[in-house]
Amino acid sequence: MTINDNKEGRTVKKLLLAGVALLVTANFAAARDITIAQSSDLRSSNPGVNRDGNTDGVILHIVEGLVGYNNAGEVKPLLAESVEVAPDGLAYTFKLRKDVKFHNGKPLTAEDVVWNWTRYLKPETKWACLNDFAEGGAAHVTAVKATDASTVQITLEKPSGVFLGLMSRPECGYTGMISPESVAADGSFVKPIGTGPFQWDEWKKGEYIRLAKFADYISPANDGKPDGMVGSKRPLADGIKFMVIPDASTVKAGLESGVLDTAEISPDLIPEFKTNDKMQLIVSRNNGKNLFYIQTRDKVLSNPGVRRAMAMALDLDELVAAASNGTGEANGSMVSQDSVYYDETQKRRPAYDVEAAKKELEAAGYKGEPISIIANKRGNVPSFPAAVMAQAMMQQAGLNVQIEVLDYATQVDRRRSGNYQVISQSVAPRLDPALMYAFYVGNKDKNASLMWDDPKAIELMKAAYVEADQAKRQRVFDEFHELMLKEMPGIFLYDMVDVWGATKKLKGQPVWQSNARLWEVSVDN
Repeated sequence: MTINDNKEGRTVKKLLLAGVALLVTANFAAARDITIAQSSDLRSSNPGVNRDGNTDGVILHIVEGLVGYNNAGEVKPLLAESVEVAPDGLAYTFKLRKDVKFHNGKPLTAEDVVWNWTRYLKPETKWACLNDFAEGGAAHVTAVKATDASTVQITLEKPSGVFLGLMSRPECGYTGMISPESVAADGSFVKPIGTGPFQWDEWKKGEYIRLAKFADYISPANDGKPDGMVGSKRPLADGIKFMVIPDASTVKAGLESGVLDTAEISPDLIPEFKTNDKMQLIVSRNNGKNLFYIQTRDKVLSNPGVRRAMAMALDLDELVAAASNGTGEANGSMVSQDSVYYDETQKRRPAYDVEAAKKELEAAGYKGEPISIIANKRGNVPSFPAAVMAQAMMQQAGLNVQIEVLDYATQVDRRRSGNYQVISQSVAPRLDPALMYAFYVGNKDKNASLMWDDPKAIELMKAAYVEADQAKRQRVFDEFHELMLKEMPGIFLYDMVDVWGATKKLKGQPVWQSNARLWEVSVDN
């Protein structure tokens, strides 16, 4: 990078030097910590309250829920050793593990679980996920009671196929169990005293958050390997230091100097990190989506034939290879390739066929009307390069495609208002396909940001929310995919990819579903 001798250049240089100096100090202070950069500060240490992605990534090391997601998007026991569901689907019985301790040394009891759920369900807690579990939500909780010292029963108003999945989400703070001592006598939150492999240590606002190893931590039953939020979760480092570094140049400098152990990097650094002897490139697929949103109420795009032609004009493998810097793999399904629900039906996608696309356009009565793709140029998403590739390919089929570049905030506003034709978009991970569908499908009159309001699609989404049996859910997801291929309300490109850099001293996999995950990770001295 060239730093010019102007105001902007001096600012960048100052930030770069200050950031590196800070990192050096931190590295010497805790030599065996894993030092990681994140782009913004913690918003709150209160699980699931005033959160964002960076906040969720810190919290997941501190707290755990009764259940958690594994790599395949299945919900597995975590603080519970078993979960039983009543035949009517209304009562869930959680048998707690007997080896779980809070960071203050006290054992986890059924009464602690009741206290936590009671607290989460109070409006004054301001839990981000309250609406999901309150009256009218997808999994309305009507009662939480301890049936003995290590058993909790949670009762729902009606059966739900997503109750356990909703509990396990990062935006819910993983419905993490904290010790009642986390809250002062007046009800104010003090600090998170959880059960996770790392415990709260220090927060210097605007600079760093440090977590310390919880030496008494015991992993849930596992096969010796990390597995999402479950599996082996040993804290192998003395601690974790999350450095707040918004500037990408400073992050890169910190990695190159060795004062940062790992961090997310821009995809355009992939070639450099591949050939750097001191660095390693870490690429990890997650359940998020890169796609083209299509406004199905647009005068031109309301015709399914035009939408199908757009999909048929795309050489998806070539587009994905270019847009992802060779890290992605084409996936035309809303279901992630790593999901337990990704089967042969989900693998189907429109065949690349320019001539067939032309015929489809002719049959649809398309007369060359302009079609605009909105894109942004954020470095960590493929919005713009995917749009550029799609434009070139669609023009070959006779589609009059233009690109409108907007800043990300404006792009979001346009989507939420419904004021667009096509948007090149990335959507954060949601491990249950039904929860992912909910981002796209529903009543557009009530929520203009939704993509598809086909009555059958809405019916199938609702069925996936209620049905808990895996085989029956699979049939719902397969029918949904077949309908999507016919109607093409959007064009799914590929699952999101996390691109991280690390020093060669780092051992283990430091990222999962776009979050830092630093158990079973160590750094050589």
